[in-house]
Amino acid sequence: MNRRTFLRGACGVMLGLPFLESLRAGDAKADAPTAPRRFIAFFMCNGVNMARFFPSTQYGALTAASFGANRAIAALAPYRDRLLIPRGIHMVPRGFGWDMSAGDDHARGIGCKLTAQPLVQGSQYPAGLSLDQFIANKINPPGTPALTLMVGAKTPNVRGHISYTGSEQPVSGENNPWLAYKDLIGETNLEEEALVRLAKRRESVLDLVGAEYEGLLKRKLSKADRDKLEMHFQTVRDLEVDMSNAGLIPRELPPERAAEIEGINPDRVAFDAEFKKIGRMQMDILALAIATGATRSATLQWGSGAHGPIFTWDGMSHEYNHHKLSHGNTKDDDSGSVVDGYEEMLYNIDRWFIGEYVYLLDRLAAYDEGGASVLDNSAVVFMNELSDGKRHDFRDLPYIIAGSCGGYFKTGQYIKVTRQRDTLQSEDAPHNKLLTTLANAVGCTEEGGGPIKSFGSFGEEGEFDELKA
Repeated sequence: MNRRTFLRGACGVMLGLPFLESLRAGDAKADAPTAPRRFIAFFMCNGVNMARFFPSTQYGALTAASFGANRAIAALAPYRDRLLIPRGIHMVPRGFGWDMSAGDDHARGIGCKLTAQPLVQGSQYPAGLSLDQFIANKINPPGTPALTLMVGAKTPNVRGHISYTGSEQPVSGENNPWLAYKDLIGETNLEEEALVRLAKRRESVLDLVGAEYEGLLKRKLSKADRDKLEMHFQTVRDLEVDMSNAGLIPRELPPERAAEIEGINPDRVAFDAEFKKIGRMQMDILALAIATGATRSATLQWGSGAHGPIFTWDGMSHEYNHHKLSHGNTKDDDSGSVVDGYEEMLYNIDRWFIGEYVYLLDRLAAYDEGGASVLDNSAVVFMNELSDGKRHDFRDLPYIIAGSCGGYFKTGQYIKVTRQRDTLQSEDAPHNKLLTTLANAVGCTEEGGGPIKSFGSFGEEGEFDELKA
C-alpha cells in the first residue's frame, strides 16, 4: 500500500486511485499490507470562545454528554470514539514576551505553531522547518513536499504562512482550488492538448482517463472496490462541477494561452463571499490527495492572523471581521467601542469551523483501505493560533485530534496533559511535545533510527505518553 496507484490517461493526465484490496490481493509483494499513516493540520486564526469550546464532561471517556448543545464541538458527537482531545497544552516559544522571539503574539501563534522555533528578527519568520514538511521529507516519496492549502486572504508575512521548508523559508499556501487540482492530476506533465480539453472544451479529467478506467472495471473487483471507485469518481465529478460553477475553470481561453491557464484572479479567491465555497473545494482536493497517496502530510489554513473574514453566511450576519470580534472591539487595535454580543458571535464562528472540520472528516472516513478508513489511519489535528484571542493567550490551546493514526493514539478520550491544577499554565506540557508525538505517530524516525526524540528548539524532550494507545 506504500505505492501510489494511478490511471494514466491521454495527454499526460494522471488520476490517483484509492486503495483497492482486489488489486492488492494478487500482488505477491503485498503480503499483509500496512496502510500509510498521515498528518493533516486544520488551522484557524485568532482564538475561540473558551467558555464554550471544550467538552462539558470530566476528563476520561468522551460521551454524548461531552458534546452538549451549548458546546462549539457539538457537531463532532458522531465521531466521539475517533477523537482525542488533550487539555492544558501551551505554545513554545511562550507568548507575552516571556521567551526570546521576534514578532508579536499573533505572529508567534502562527509561525511557531508547527515549528516550535523562535521567529527571526527582521523577517519574523521561524528559524526552522515545520512539522508538515518534516513529515513529508521523512515519509513522502523523494521530492514530494507537503500539500499546503489556504482559504481566504493571505498576508505576505508570517501571519499568512503556517508551513516552512527551513529557517525563514515560508511555503505560500495555494488558495486557488483549480491550481491545486491541476497539480494533483499531474499538471506539470500535461500536454497542451490536455489543458485545452480540460479548460476550453469543458471536458473532465475522467474523460481523459476513460480508457484505463474501462479496463480497470473489466478486472475482477469486489463490490466494495467497485463502490469505492464510484464514490471516488463521483467526488472528482462533483469537484469539477463546483469549480466550474464558481468560475475557477475558465470557459474560454485562446489556444495559444492554454498552457498558462489561470483559474481565477487571486483577489476574487480571497473574497469573504467565496470563503465557504473555496474551503469546501480545498477539503475535497485535500481528501483526494491524501486518499490517493499524492502526499501523506498536508496543512489547510483558514485565513491570516489578525484578520479573517466577515462571517455573513449559515445564519451569521456579522458586521466586523473575525479578528475584531476576537477582541470584542470595532477596531483591530482595540481603540474602538465594544461589540455587543461578540461572545455569541465567536461561539457561532467556532461552531461553523467545527462543522467544516466534520466535512473533512466525513470525506476521509468515506475511503476504506482494508478494514479501516483513511481517517482511522490519519491524525487530523484541529488547532488555533491562540486560545483566548482577546488576551492573545498562548496557554490552554484548543486541540482536537481525529483518527488514531493507525492505532497510535488513544481515541475516545478527553485527557488533561498538564500536571498543574489549572490548565491555563505554562509550567509543563509545551506544544512541541505534541509535535514530537505526531511525528512518531506517522512513522518518522531519527537519522540513525529510532523514534523522534524532540521536535523544535523550545520546549521539552519526549512525547505525550498519556495520549498513546
